[in-house]
Amino acid sequence: MLHHIGLYVSDMKKSCEFYERILPIQKKESFMWNDTELVFLIGEGFQLELLPNSADHAACSHIAFSVASVTEKIEELYQEEILLTEGPYDLPNGWRTVFYEGPDGEEIEFIQTRTPH
Repeated sequence: MLHHIGLYVSDMKKSCEFYERILPIQKKESFMWNDTELVFLIGEGFQLELLPNSADHAACSHIAFSVASVTEKIEELYQEEILLTEGPYDLPNGWRTVFYEGPDGEEIEFIQTRTPH
């Protein structure tokens, strides 16, 4: 079971606002650990942990989120003036996927694994 995905980000506030705009997610908590601010955002069945980027850590390069409809997600993000970087693609197994870029260049995938009703 997925607990969280950790992302190293250069601007905590900017990244929090970005993920709250594109996902059904909200800030759950933040705290200091070893002189480092950690922020947890909670969504439906997942959490994102945002950590400050440093030379010791490479940014996570890929996160995938399940959506009911890739087409609807593309339209929703277009309204927010967030443009896709790749796709959409129809995969041989029937899945549909599209890719976006986050504030630090991380790749964000939205994937539809079922036909919308």
